Amino acid sequence: MSKIDTLGIEPIVFPDESKLKVSDEDGQSVNALISRAKKALARDEQLLVVTPDRACFESIVATGCNSNDSTTEIIVRDGAKGSFIHRQQIPSATLNTPNEKPVNPTGAGNAYSAAYVVCRGTGSSSEEAAVLATAVGAVVCEYDHLPDWSWNVLQRIAEAAKEVDAKLNGV
Repeated sequence: MSKIDTLGIEPIVFPDESKLKVSDEDGQSVNALISRAKKALARDEQLLVVTPDRACFESIVATGCNSNDSTTEIIVRDGAKGSFIHRQQIPSATLNTPNEKPVNPTGAGNAYSAAYVVCRGTGSSSEEAAVLATAVGAVVCEYDHLPDWSWNVLQRIAEAAKEVDAKLNGV
């Protein structure tokens, strides 16, 4: 841990489908995980918690996590709607598929999480990281399997990021 200045975690919880709520027990477990991660980091290091959905975020907050802590940042993935950072909506990107529907959304959330943590860990602002992470997650949905990460795929990610940024800034 002595060489880490940013740590990203993505808790896994399963909300009750009818209530879209995470149990108090799961919420407390996530808060315990966050607490252990914070203790493992030095004082000025950043902890990024990328939640898989709103239910997980609401549970974390309801069971006592201080989401306003300057060293803890909670990001909420919101599927086809985009994401939230600091309670600010980050819009989604239009999928480049024949019907603008995902070909295969498997892995899109993990791709988002990885892109977000890498961007923040290398100095991007939370907004910049969310825009690029949203683009990466969307592009992953455009393929039957993971893309080959060719120049064309990177250009498509750049296009998607420009679209998300334009939507975010009302352009």
